[in-house]
Amino acid sequence: MNKISGLILGLAVSLGVSGHVEAAANAQVFKDVSNRHWAKSRIEQAVSKGYVGGYPDGTFHTKQAVTRAEFMKMVVDALKLPHSQGGSPWYQGYVSAALEFGLLDESDSTGYEKPIKRIEMLSILSQVLALEEPYHEYFDIFRSLKKQDLPFEDSELFQKRDLPYIALAYGAGIAGGFPDGTMGVNKTVTRAETVVMMEKWLEARVIDPLLRPRLEELKKVVMQRNT
Repeated sequence: MNKISGLILGLAVSLGVSGHVEAAANAQVFKDVSNRHWAKSRIEQAVSKGYVGGYPDGTFHTKQAVTRAEFMKMVVDALKLPHSQGGSPWYQGYVSAALEFGLLDESDSTGYEKPIKRIEMLSILSQVLALEEPYHEYFDIFRSLKKQDLPFEDSELFQKRDLPYIALAYGAGIAGGFPDGTMGVNKTVTRAETVVMMEKWLEARVIDPLLRPRLEELKKVVMQRNT
């Protein structure tokens, strides 16, 4: 984790809120993304930053599930991590970079062409966010959270090891759950959902966590239990 922190901590400003202006000026229109689409502005922001794009036929495929390899590419490109070009399969360089900089575990070396689960996506985004010193404190505190501390109807499905990642993602505003009150940790993630979470993640990296009330609320739960 030291290696990745040395490379990416200085990128927060360039990858964060400043991208909004650029997106507005260079918005790319996709045939399958109407002006009323719930993720339209986020898709345009993401495309303007270059870590995701559309298809040759002018579509974005908003409802298409994202594979683990595709997500690795998005994260590596968004963080501007150095990686090799080309190779077979096409995602080899991105996966190698993700492994090298600690975004993936060394034992996790298969299934990259399968749709990624929401919990894996949230874990990776939270892991990088926790490298920011203000967020690292919250992440450490959230290790003491219990399943029932999180306000989700499906919290019993959460693994203990995943609680600090889920809590940080929720507290930082990266993911707020679904209308039915669940976090849907085992669901696959669409391209539209992915770029929305990615954009919220990039914003969180340049926002003072004290401006995220949910983080303080979850912190208080742990602190009160320990007093």
